[in-house]
Amino acid sequence: MPKTIQEQLDEVERDIKRYTDFDVAEKARFDRECYLWTAEDRIDWQETQLSNAQYLSELNDKRVALLKELKR
Repeated sequence: MPKTIQEQLDEVERDIKRYTDFDVAEKARFDRECYLWTAEDRIDWQETQLSNAQYLSELNDKRVALLKELKR
């Protein structure tokens, strides 16, 4: 059964909140622990941050598209 536009929007907004909260927690962890990390650990962390940022950008684009569709 297909989801309504509002249900899709709610799901996207939950995902945005989840990923934003994760990002804040990860940056706090980096501030606390980065001096203990190897160069490889830092590179892995940066790659994860980049991946999360790209996904958040996609979610925001999807959110904008759903909001436009909802306003029709």
